[in-house]
Amino acid sequence: MTKLRCVRIAFVTMAVLVLAAAQTAPPQPTVLSVGSAEISDVKGTVVLHSQQGLPLTAQRGLTLTSESTIETAKGSVLLNLQDGSQLLVKAHSNVVLKNPNEGKGYSLELLIGNILVKVQKRLGSNPSFRMGTLTAVITVRGTRFSVEVTRQRRTIVEVFEGLVDVAGVIEGAPHVLLRPGFSTQVQSDRAPEQPREMNPSESSEGGRGGENSSHPEGGREREGQPQSQPKQGPPNQAPEKPD
Repeated sequence: MTKLRCVRIAFVTMAVLVLAAAQTAPPQPTVLSVGSAEISDVKGTVVLHSQQGLPLTAQRGLTLTSESTIETAKGSVLLNLQDGSQLLVKAHSNVVLKNPNEGKGYSLELLIGNILVKVQKRLGSNPSFRMGTLTAVITVRGTRFSVEVTRQRRTIVEVFEGLVDVAGVIEGAPHVLLRPGFSTQVQSDRAPEQPREMNPSESSEGGRGGENSSHPEGGREREGQPQSQPKQGPPNQAPEKPD
């Protein structure tokens, strides 16, 4: 066997071994930058635009950077945020991703519609998770909650796990602290209403839509006396995948 032939055989053997190792190696997790999110699941019609306004194809594994916009028609999308939190954007919603290190310190803004959020627990000096709507600022350090913004710009916050701080957007507006099974509403230029126990039939976790909300199937607005038993979800439950 000539020396040249031996070199060729060795080269081919090495190439086969490298290819086999690449095929069997576990996939590396996506490293997200601050303010970005990765699509974990998507159903139905979802319209995405980049920070520059360019249209994006909604597909599993796609990374969205800060200032990307998410508009769901009859669809929904599940996102993994950079900090380990999860966000389920339900149908008929409009969300803008934000960089929490800039501007108002938001991780996202909900302009209209309904979202379910599971926030990764913050420890020590790590900053709280903050998000905004047209009428409210929501701050948490690890919890599961939902937020709805109606066509009348009313913000409705419901808590299933942990504690959530809700304030109006007016400077110096008072805050309310919500515990599991309680909700509040914030109207334009108003302070948050006092917490009230949630009626299980009104729960946004199951996809509730009020008559004044962005959901076309309607429903009823939150009026009347609350039920005596609060609605609480099971512990450590992540947002459900899109239907």
